[in-house]
Amino acid sequence: MESMSSLPFTTRALGPSAPSSRIAMDLAHLLPASHRTKHDHIAPPQVNDAGSFFARELSVDRLDAVRDWLWVCGRPMPPRPLHHQVLIGRDVTITENPELHLVWHKSRIFLKPLPAWLLEPDVWARYLLPSSTSASSPAASASQDTITASSDGDLAACARGFLFSYTALLAYESDFRIAVDKGLVPDSVTWDAWRQLAREYLEGHCYASVNPRYWYGELRLSRLNKVYRFARGYVLRGYSKVDAHTVYVDLLRDNFGVLAAVLGYVVIVLSAMQVGLGVERLQADSAFQSASYGFTVFSILAPLVAGASILGGVLAMVVSNWLVTKDYERKRFREMGVEPYWRNRPDTKTATASVKGYDTVVSVDEAGV
Repeated sequence: MESMSSLPFTTRALGPSAPSSRIAMDLAHLLPASHRTKHDHIAPPQVNDAGSFFARELSVDRLDAVRDWLWVCGRPMPPRPLHHQVLIGRDVTITENPELHLVWHKSRIFLKPLPAWLLEPDVWARYLLPSSTSASSPAASASQDTITASSDGDLAACARGFLFSYTALLAYESDFRIAVDKGLVPDSVTWDAWRQLAREYLEGHCYASVNPRYWYGELRLSRLNKVYRFARGYVLRGYSKVDAHTVYVDLLRDNFGVLAAVLGYVVIVLSAMQVGLGVERLQADSAFQSASYGFTVFSILAPLVAGASILGGVLAMVVSNWLVTKDYERKRFREMGVEPYWRNRPDTKTATASVKGYDTVVSVDEAGV
């Protein structure tokens, strides 16, 4: 059984192009060119802030918040291999957000590429494993960058779970070829190296050492959105907007399309009732008469109520988005240290011209026309 504090593998899958001594001393060449901070600034990743970087790359806090509901969104089984995803008609869509990794919607499945640094044992020893073990590592003891936060175990569990998901996704050489074609694995990794690393990892794997999110494989986005709307209270936004309508017109069209389909059934029932009222046997049936009366009133009121509800829901979404956008804009301008340009811009500009010795004030609009 694999301990949380032990290295999950020792295989050097990155090959001779990335010597371990260089990685142990310099993580910078494995990091992305830039990253987005929590205040939406774009900044270069800092090696001396490795804890924050790895947390951004691996943490699945939003899924951890709904652990008790993950059974609604998927089965507690590893993800199926990449060739099977292609077989059932799913397109692999790249995401760098770990909280969308293995989430699927309609014909797409979102996968976070396997970063090169996750395949280097020295990175695990220095940055990812709990500090008690990291401190005992020669490479880690010489560094001041070792993560010492109380969430070390959680970060290691997320890293183990993420790597475990790829041992399931890349089961066959055909899966590996698909991954290479989609840019899911580093270029320097070969099939033989990956097979050796996966075997070594799986020989010591136990589910208790991975984040519970990875007890479940593929998660359905539509159900995640429902869980976040009804269990977490994010009624208008859900879990993710990647499946949302990009314009309000499409939202109205789809909702009124469903309403039109329901009204088609209502028309069929009303036509049947009208025929029934002409039948002598049903004319004397008080229950049928009451049902016809009730359904007639329902067919008049229901479309009005449904239409008003759709318009009200869309209006609420518009207002909510507007308020959130304006609030974000104010906060963002404060973070940027700038003033909104329209506050200091006059509606009109005035210019003074001299005409035959007299001063004349000429009004010029904002466009200077």
